[in-house]
Amino acid sequence: MAEEMVPLFNLQMQHDSLKNEINEAAVKALNSMKWLLGPETEAFEKEFAEMMGVKYAVSCSSGASAIQIALGALGIGKGDEVITTPFTFVATTTSVSLTGAKFVFADIDPLTYNIDPKEIERKITKHTKAILPVHLYGYPANMAEIMRIAKEHDLKVVEDCAQSHLAESDGLKTGSIGDAGAFSFYPSKNLGACGDAGAITTNDEEVYEKCKSLRHSGRSKGKTYEYDYEGSTLRMDEVQAAILRVKMRHLKQWTEDRKYVANLYAEGLKGLPIVLPPEAPAGSSQSFYVFTIAADRRDDLMEHLKRHNIGCAVYYPVPLYKQPVYKNLKIKAEDFPNSEMAAQKVLSIPMFPEMTEAQVERVCKVIRGFYED
Repeated sequence: MAEEMVPLFNLQMQHDSLKNEINEAAVKALNSMKWLLGPETEAFEKEFAEMMGVKYAVSCSSGASAIQIALGALGIGKGDEVITTPFTFVATTTSVSLTGAKFVFADIDPLTYNIDPKEIERKITKHTKAILPVHLYGYPANMAEIMRIAKEHDLKVVEDCAQSHLAESDGLKTGSIGDAGAFSFYPSKNLGACGDAGAITTNDEEVYEKCKSLRHSGRSKGKTYEYDYEGSTLRMDEVQAAILRVKMRHLKQWTEDRKYVANLYAEGLKGLPIVLPPEAPAGSSQSFYVFTIAADRRDDLMEHLKRHNIGCAVYYPVPLYKQPVYKNLKIKAEDFPNSEMAAQKVLSIPMFPEMTEAQVERVCKVIRGFYED
């Protein structure tokens, strides 16, 4: 008899628990006949800003568009360089390119997999205008050092918070520290829509107003057919805003549940020849979008897990400088030893707030079995 499946994510359980609320909210938004930039969007933006500890939030169509809009609102464009990590999802860099700017890679810290501040300093040139750190896996980047560097060199900072909803760095929520934060609400994220959606956070009123314009064709404030900028149609719709408002009420508890699952894993996997996620520094916390281990025999372990019906995935198997789309950049892999190491060793195992102790125990048992064979 086949062993019970433990999926990497379980969107079904979460959706089923909120189905009636979600359906009611979605139908209400549909029946309002105000499907864009209506009351649900306005309410969501206020509630999300409050939860993230910022003055302003601007909803948009995706996490990728959030980065693009934020950079544009900060004046980043053609001729500028943006320093970021090569160990991330491709949307981080494509969003930079869409502004007309050039991305420059800095290698990662081998323990946190986040961009290394020392490497950032090495990559600064007269063309550098911004830093784009990614809080990978929900572990906060070293924002104190990044902000020090930014201040010293007069650089803007946009935080890629696609995986770090409610994570904290030195007591401050990710997305509230830099000049702007960019969030994704892709369905599998800690706060996920029923489709694509995103948001920008900021404490700067001027950036806020420009973000609102850029997501709405560059439209002038209070005008209908007057435009201050070359923007695009990158709005979130009212149905997604309504659904996210329902889910957002549960985000704090879901985050605590993820931390509980992470603690169970840490206890159940200790002593094995694998690297567990590091604990966040004092005053900081991680949100565990995924639970990622590192193993020398990663591919063999992955196949072992799949044979036992355990979901797993590699985030990310190919650093961005090796992607076909960037082959003409001729970036040398040997310049990024930590990204190379991570791509060969990391493995994410099941993580979702509804995970039971029995499911965590089974995952741990299967992993232990791999090393005992």
